[in-house]
Amino acid sequence: MIFIKRKLFTHIICICLSIALVYLLGYEKRFDRAMLTYFSLIFLARFTLFRFFFGAIFVIASLYFPIGFYYGSPNVAVISAVSETDFDEVLEFFNQLPIYFYFIPIALVILFTYLFYKVKFPTVNNKYVIVLFLLLCCYKPIKIFFKSQNPSIPTILVHNFKYPPFEFCVDLYSSYKLYTTEKQEQLKQIEKTNTIPIVSVNPKYKTYVIIIGESVRKDYMSAYGFKYDNTPFTNEHASLIWDGLIAPASNTQSSIPHLISQSTYSDNKEVNAQINNNIITIANDAGFDTYWLSNQGQLGRMEITVPRITAYSKNIFYTKKGEYNGRSSKGKYDTLLLPKLDSLLAEKNDKPKLIVMHLIGSHPHFCKRLQFDVQFDLDNKNLSCYVSSIKETDDFIKSTIEILKRHNEDYSVVYFADHGLSHTEQYQDLRHNWENQNSYQVPLIFFDSAEDSQIKINKQISGYQFVYLLSHWMGIKLNIQHDYMQYHLMDIPEQKNIQIKDWNNKLFPFNDLKKDPNPY
Repeated sequence: MIFIKRKLFTHIICICLSIALVYLLGYEKRFDRAMLTYFSLIFLARFTLFRFFFGAIFVIASLYFPIGFYYGSPNVAVISAVSETDFDEVLEFFNQLPIYFYFIPIALVILFTYLFYKVKFPTVNNKYVIVLFLLLCCYKPIKIFFKSQNPSIPTILVHNFKYPPFEFCVDLYSSYKLYTTEKQEQLKQIEKTNTIPIVSVNPKYKTYVIIIGESVRKDYMSAYGFKYDNTPFTNEHASLIWDGLIAPASNTQSSIPHLISQSTYSDNKEVNAQINNNIITIANDAGFDTYWLSNQGQLGRMEITVPRITAYSKNIFYTKKGEYNGRSSKGKYDTLLLPKLDSLLAEKNDKPKLIVMHLIGSHPHFCKRLQFDVQFDLDNKNLSCYVSSIKETDDFIKSTIEILKRHNEDYSVVYFADHGLSHTEQYQDLRHNWENQNSYQVPLIFFDSAEDSQIKINKQISGYQFVYLLSHWMGIKLNIQHDYMQYHLMDIPEQKNIQIKDWNNKLFPFNDLKKDPNPY
C-alpha cells in the first residue's frame, strides 16, 4: 500500500512538473504539451543522464519565467530586446518586476534541483502507455502532413511537435535567425536612399513637426473620451483628432519603421520595412531641411532600427548617448528636446523644415518618466503615473507649439504613438502585448497654425504605408497609387481587414485580436 501511494505521488509530481514547464516557458496551455512532457519524465527521468538534462531544462525555465510571463515563448521581439539592450536597461527591466518575481525563480530553481536530485521517478513498462505516448507525439505532425499540399516532413515535425523543451530550442534558433536576417537586410538598405519617385513638392507650411509618442493607447486620453482630463491642450487646440489609427506592431522597433517607412509584402503572411524609403529620405529629396530630436537614446555599437532611420537626417540630436534607456537616463525628460527645437528654429533659412521629435513619453516604468508630481489618482500607482505621463506629453505638445509661435513659424504638427499597451497583473499595470487590439489603437492628432476649428474623424486606417499619408500632409506628391496619396486627409476612406505584425514577424488580422477594455 505504501509502495502504491509512493508511486502515485511520483506520478503526481511528474504531472505538476509538466504543467509548470509549459507555463514557465510562456507557451499556450495545451493538453498535448503537458502530456508529452509527462510521458518523457516517466520514461526517461529515472536515467541519470536524462535527469541532468531535465534538471537543466527546468532551471532554465525558472530563470526564463519573468520574460515568459510578460512576453511569451521565444520570439523576435524577445530576441531583439536581448540583443539590443544594454546592462542598464536590463537592470531597469528587473526593477519593474513585482517583488515576488525575484523570489519565484530562485525558489523554483531550489525546488527543481531538489526534485531531480532526490525524487525517484516512476518506471513504466506498459506497452499500451508507450503506444499512447507515440500517438501523442505523432498525432499533430501526421494531421498536418495529410492536410498540407506540399508536405515537408522535417518542416512539419519542427513546427508541430509540441514538446516544450524541443519547441523552446527551435523557437530560440528560428527567432534569432529571423532577427539576424532582418537586421542584415536593414543594414543593406541603409546604403541606399529613397527610390520612390517624387512628382511634385508644394508644402502649405514652412515647418512640419512629427511628434512620435511612446506606448500610448488612445482610450487613456481625454481627447478620446477618457474621464480624467489629461489632454486639456489637445482637447482645446487640436485641428483634427483622428479616431482609428491602427499601429503596425505592439513594440517600438517593429512599429516605427513601418509607420515612417514604406512597407513591402513578400506574401500575405510577412511584411518588411523598406527603411531607405522613409519620411526623412523623402523629405531630403523634396528639398526639406530634416531634423531628428530624440529622447529615446542611441545604442552606439548595438544599433537598432530606428537609429538607422534617424541616420538619414541632416541634423540629429540625442539627449542620451551610447545607451537606450538605462540608469544614465535619470533626469533626462522629454522637455530636454524643447531648447534644441528653440535653437534650430532661430536659424532662419528659406527651406521648409521637417522636424521629428521622438519621445520617451509613457514607456514603462511610468513613474520614472514623470518630470513632475503625479497629477491623477486612479487608486493604482502604476496607472496613475501612466495617465500623468500622458498629461506631460500633452504639456510637451503645448510647449512645442508655443515655441513655433514665438518664432513666427507657420506650422503643422502631427502627434501619434508608436503602439499601445495591455493590462496585466489584474489591471494593476500595463505592458507590451501583441494579442490585444488596444495594443495597436493609438492617437493621431494634428495641430495647424492656419486652422481655428476642430474636426473629429472616426475611421479605421492602417499604420502600414503611413509614410504616404505623412508625405501628402507635407505637400509631397509621390508616384504611388494608394488611398493615402490619392485622397486629401479628411477624405481617406475607412480601411477594412487591417492586419498587424505579431511577435514572430507574421501578419495577423486585427479584428481577430482579443479586447482589453479600459476599466476606468
